[in-house]
Amino acid sequence: MTFLAEISGLFIDRKNGEPVLMLKEQGGTRTVPIWIQMGEMFSLAIQLSKGQFKLPRPFAHDLIKSVILNLQASVDQVVITDIEDYIYRAQVTLISLEKTFKFDARPSDAIVLALKFDAPICIVEEVSEKQIRLIHEAGLTQESLQHRLKELQLEDII
Repeated sequence: MTFLAEISGLFIDRKNGEPVLMLKEQGGTRTVPIWIQMGEMFSLAIQLSKGQFKLPRPFAHDLIKSVILNLQASVDQVVITDIEDYIYRAQVTLISLEKTFKFDARPSDAIVLALKFDAPICIVEEVSEKQIRLIHEAGLTQESLQHRLKELQLEDII
């Protein structure tokens, strides 16, 4: 089973300085923090700004969108499928007139594509359960993890 999620914010982990993308269950209380790299945080921030910030040239995600559109396809959905050794995995589903394709991807890349195509972001329920176990194994609670993360505004990033 999966649940629909949305981006609740971009954060910096105060402990290690790494960016964190926070996903939140739509209409629910579950959250899934995903540690990402700085470049992906910038790409997400640009996309979340909804055109407020213009770039002098396209990013790789813009090229991918162009290729997908030229193949007369679109992103149908993105699913965060697994977490293993603190590494999240995702799958992008593309649909064309003739076929459906599924591709493995980094969650940050998959989510940028979901935003570019206004496609749903889903999370496999087991991912949320594993993530909670990992937090507890690290001696943290959801609340202490939230305290460790500093929310960023788009202006802080771009």
